[in-house]
Amino acid sequence: ARLDWDELARIRDRWPRKLVVKGVLHPEDARRAAALGADGLVVSNHGGRQLASAPAPIDCLAAIRAAAGPEMAILVDGGFRSGEDICKGIALGADLVLLGRPFLYACGAMGPAGPEHLIALIADELDRAMAQLGCPAVADLANVLVEGAP
Repeated sequence: ARLDWDELARIRDRWPRKLVVKGVLHPEDARRAAALGADGLVVSNHGGRQLASAPAPIDCLAAIRAAAGPEMAILVDGGFRSGEDICKGIALGADLVLLGRPFLYACGAMGPAGPEHLIALIADELDRAMAQLGCPAVADLANVLVEGAP
């Protein structure tokens, strides 16, 4: 089975709640999803499992933010592992940075206590990175220049 733009339009017509489209890596796809009424996008290559040569989401993020506009919710995943990575994702246009694999590693290393410990580590890294960037609030990261930003 294939999901194409016509199918997404049918889903949007029938689904009255928020609709988020995952797997967007090209600005034109962001524009098209927005035109069809998507409420948000997840910039993702699905961890590279779908197509090994797909671009890294962080490399596509700024162009997708520009194409989608400021009102579209933009989430990003794929390769984010630290508080500094979260800063980069937000500075390049993400509203939310998704972390998956680090939580699996934390569970494997520490069992049920792992995720809580990881949250503390990530929060500390995020605080330190923001301080070094001169950003007292997460919203201030939008003004930080990052390699790859337009």
